[in-house]
Amino acid sequence: MSDPSPRSLRAQTTVAAFASVVLVLAACSSNGSPSQAPGSQPPASQAAGSQAPASGSPTGGTTVTLSGLAFSVSEITIPVGPLTFVNEDAVTHVLAEGENGVEVASPRVQKVSINGGSEGDLVFTVAGDYHITCTVHLQMNMEVHVQ
Repeated sequence: MSDPSPRSLRAQTTVAAFASVVLVLAACSSNGSPSQAPGSQPPASQAAGSQAPASGSPTGGTTVTLSGLAFSVSEITIPVGPLTFVNEDAVTHVLAEGENGVEVASPRVQKVSINGGSEGDLVFTVAGDYHITCTVHLQMNMEVHVQ
């Protein structure tokens, strides 16, 4: 049998290098949890059971989850202060005071942009009822009652 040609050796080396990269990436991305990205922490709503209950009672905490292009609750009652939103979607949500994706002309809260896998706060400084919407996903609407 003759010695392999330089071209054949180069092809074998390329295939071996590619296979090595694939194996390393597969090993790094396997963390035993298919729904959690490598190196990330579970959302706050899972960490301490802080997701707001469907009743909107403040006893469940002041965290609302964004998942499946929807709020985890349609209504919540909170004290004056921040309301944390945990974005479990892969897309960015822009939350503002308004309805059906349209921000009100004179908002009482500053809108917040929350990237996928991140969290952000809307800060409520005045008691009252607020309609909150995602300006990117028009179907995302909820009510916040601030006491």
